[in-house]
Amino acid sequence: MKKLFAVALLALSFSALADSATPVAPDAWVGARPNVQITVSHGTAPDTYTINAIVSDLRTGNVLAKPVMVARAGSPARAEVGGVGVKGMVSVAFTVTVDPSGQTAAYSSEVRDNAEVVASQSATLAVAK
Repeated sequence: MKKLFAVALLALSFSALADSATPVAPDAWVGARPNVQITVSHGTAPDTYTINAIVSDLRTGNVLAKPVMVARAGSPARAEVGGVGVKGMVSVAFTVTVDPSGQTAAYSSEVRDNAEVVASQSATLAVAK
């Protein structure tokens, strides 16, 4: 039981946090064309990095989600936003892993239409000083 609690606590410490100030109606994800902007910077705690994402709809410009994650170098941070269950319901899953050097981060993402992958990409990002 203690191991399960420790794993859950660690997962909560480094999980994506939804922006509660601007809730988005679920139907905003139907037919959305997501644009993902990622910034990676040094975190406030030693040896941590803050990953900020803004997911917006290319059609409307509306912000759909603003997940924020905290991770250590070499440990992947993963977020998934959007929804499934209705035809045309879009979701975005992405992972960011800061290189042990702390200078770059590997980014990969998938855009899904009702859980079916319709696009993917990967990139190397510079960590902001």
